[in-house]
Amino acid sequence: MVCIIMSESLKDQLRALGLTPKKTSKPRNKSPKARKKPAVHKSPDGELSLDQAYRMRNRQERQQKEQAIARKREQERQRREINQKIKALIKAHAVRDESADTKRNFLYKGRIRSVLTTPEQFREINDGKLGVVYLSGNYHLMPSDKVAEVHEFAPDHVPDLKGATSEGEEEHPVPDDMTW
Repeated sequence: MVCIIMSESLKDQLRALGLTPKKTSKPRNKSPKARKKPAVHKSPDGELSLDQAYRMRNRQERQQKEQAIARKREQERQRREINQKIKALIKAHAVRDESADTKRNFLYKGRIRSVLTTPEQFREINDGKLGVVYLSGNYHLMPSDKVAEVHEFAPDHVPDLKGATSEGEEEHPVPDDMTW
């Protein structure tokens, strides 16, 4: 029988008897860049393994999210540029009158909105000499040529002041036999 010394660990004792494989040291690479990504291996029938498919899907999802963020940033940058242009035009050409007390109602983005005008400005709006431009929650009166200029690069900032037409009534005419 073999005499075993008690100061050694059980693992070391079993190794000395040859009952466990010897410890092999692997060089560890701690940097993620040093690790190689395994190549995509297809099975003989041409299919990807499950973990490879998950990795590819995650990579595609990550790329799609990055592209969506880039698109959103670009749209935000364009919106800021448009708002700056409109702000400069409003600052230079807006028609403001402190005595404005008449409301001119109009439909904008599905809701009824209003802007305060003088009676003279009210007539000019109806004649098409003045128009309204929307910016940051406010409606500004401007000459129609400047409103047309804003409409060229930002049509969603210019409400339609012409009002509703009676075409909707022709779609659903009142029957002749119905009395009011």
